[in-house]
Amino acid sequence: MLTQIIHWMQVAGTAFDVALLARVLLLRLHRTYLFITLACVVAVLFDGADLWLGFGSDASARLFFYSRFLCVIVFPLAVWDVFEEIKTRVAQIRRFAIARLISGMLFTVLLAFVTSAFYEVDTVVTMGLVLWAGAATASLAFLITMHRVIRAQALELPRNTSVWMRFYEFSLAGELLGCFAFVLLQLVKSETVRGSVELALTLYGMAITAWCVWKLRRIPSEDIGQAGERAAL
Repeated sequence: MLTQIIHWMQVAGTAFDVALLARVLLLRLHRTYLFITLACVVAVLFDGADLWLGFGSDASARLFFYSRFLCVIVFPLAVWDVFEEIKTRVAQIRRFAIARLISGMLFTVLLAFVTSAFYEVDTVVTMGLVLWAGAATASLAFLITMHRVIRAQALELPRNTSVWMRFYEFSLAGELLGCFAFVLLQLVKSETVRGSVELALTLYGMAITAWCVWKLRRIPSEDIGQAGERAAL
């Protein structure tokens, strides 16, 4: 029974990811948030592949760990893109915070290679887990740094910037929870406990995605024009 519930919740989660991508495209947010749009596309593609391979299958599990390697690229680009609508106003802050993001990513990649070299386990799984956790941690640290400085300077954020910032803060926190849950659940033999945790994480992801879809709005045309003029200068 629980297995069937998880399966249909994962199907629903895929539908929510498709809805987010559709919302971004219909509102023409891809013109401003290119990397976030690419992140949405990647999420939908892997969800679709997961459906095709079958949730819970060995091929699906393998795909999941290979997809973790992309986190090193997707997470940093997406969080950098969060502030694209106000890039001229936060340029100095972003340059300050990017050092933390880059150093975190370099450390993550180095740790992944070292860990896979010294532990006699599946290299793909080991490196995938380390890169997953490290990319989520470094990207979340970048967002938190930006959020704190923006709040300290009392900068007013456009609606979509605020929505994306909070969405990725909660999303990356969920990625970290998922990573640690995966490791800890290897010690748990109860399928009920494993299934319950997986279901909870799936519902969490669906909730924040639904919230993001609901909150996003079209960028006023005058704001797009002003942003283009500033970029040209």
